[in-house]
Amino acid sequence: MRVNPVFRSDLRYRLTSRKGGTMITVYLAVLGALAFLSLPPDLGRLDDLRQEGLLLAFLIVETVLAAYLTSAAASGEIIVEGEKTVWDLAASPFPPGVIGRGKVLTAAAFALLLISLAAPFLAIVSGIRGEPVQTVARAAVVALPFVAALGSFGALYAGVFESDFTRSFVHWLTLLLLVVGATALPPPWDTLSPVRLVTLAARDGLGLHVLLGAVIYATLAAVAGVGITRRVEAIRGTTRD
Repeated sequence: MRVNPVFRSDLRYRLTSRKGGTMITVYLAVLGALAFLSLPPDLGRLDDLRQEGLLLAFLIVETVLAAYLTSAAASGEIIVEGEKTVWDLAASPFPPGVIGRGKVLTAAAFALLLISLAAPFLAIVSGIRGEPVQTVARAAVVALPFVAALGSFGALYAGVFESDFTRSFVHWLTLLLLVVGATALPPPWDTLSPVRLVTLAARDGLGLHVLLGAVIYATLAAVAGVGITRRVEAIRGTTRD
């Protein structure tokens, strides 16, 4: 099976470049510090509610941090050496659809990588706190489409906004609206907030409203891919003119 060339190139630079390595190192360092700080000297003094709250806090921080790093790298807010933006790829011979799919695949793969790297820390925290592993698994199922969608929109922003300030502003506004603003929406739309989405998945399981939130984000990632495709077509049309 032929691998998407944009996806292959982007993922290689994310994993081998200095900036990509720094992102992953910082991510692991933050999670490691949180895992260490969440381990109490005396487990017997913590009630079940506090134990669950600490694990949920860890899951939320992991999800939001992974979403930021994935979208920031895709939007160019964090510049990964060698990774091509939508503008760069518009000048390449790759078909627009290949570019759009490649950017979405890159976001999904990097999201999966970051969430997988968090698994050992989550296993430590959940094990000592006495939480079942299913709690972590359910949270990962809904976190993955959210992080992938944010990364896909980051790539779209890189193609739509030429100004670094405008791109960063829209990127941070999107994060704030989803992480903070969406919590004020009525059910089931409040699951658009990753805080609510991860919390409900961990506590109550993969109910219909939780799966709805995950499906919406998976759909948004695909929509971003279509948007990137159309943007490449527009850029090439402008260039020809």
